[in-house]
Amino acid sequence: MSLKQFFFGAALLFTATTFAQQSQPAADANEKEVPVQAQQLELAGQLVKYGYQTKTALPLIQAVEIFKKLNVTDVTPESPKMQTGTEITGNLTKSDLVSFDEKQILADATKYADGNKTLLALIKDAEKSTRGVTTGGKRIRDKVGARCTDIWKFTFRGGEEAIVMAIGDGDTDLDLYIYDENGNLIDSDTDPDDNCVCVFTPKWTGPFTIKVVNRGLVYNNYVLITN
Repeated sequence: MSLKQFFFGAALLFTATTFAQQSQPAADANEKEVPVQAQQLELAGQLVKYGYQTKTALPLIQAVEIFKKLNVTDVTPESPKMQTGTEITGNLTKSDLVSFDEKQILADATKYADGNKTLLALIKDAEKSTRGVTTGGKRIRDKVGARCTDIWKFTFRGGEEAIVMAIGDGDTDLDLYIYDENGNLIDSDTDPDDNCVCVFTPKWTGPFTIKVVNRGLVYNNYVLITN
């Protein structure tokens, strides 16, 4: 074989390998039951919304306890968020604002406790608690405009189960989509609510695009959590 033939063959092999990698998704969506960690985080999000909707302290305290137990921490995004769509503005107003900041949640719980000594003691315990029992999740708190899409980039490790969650403030429907670096749709959650969970296993380490789509007519304060 001549040197020219060798390089030509190598080029064809590289092209075929690249095409094969682009044509197949970089991850498989996991059809099995949602991991317990994700279920607990979803429960925490629901407790936050319920606590604010009913102005009761106990659900907010319980939500903070779950976040701390799972060692969920705020992180700086790997790359700046992109947003598509033109936000709708009008006369629609937000309902009671929901916060996913633990300090603010406990501050609001204190207000809703209305001097109840038992609840205030639980709030003090939650403020002091630092008990993390897992390696923890990464959390980004943000806002997606009405009829807009937030786009995030994250790197996930090949062969390791990846969990992505978007939990909104309850005012609009949010949809969650995961794409690989070649634009293949890996997983999605398009249920008519704003509790979104996607679980998938990357075939190799690489970047993934996360899209949070707001289907509603007002903005949505949400928290994006990944493992």
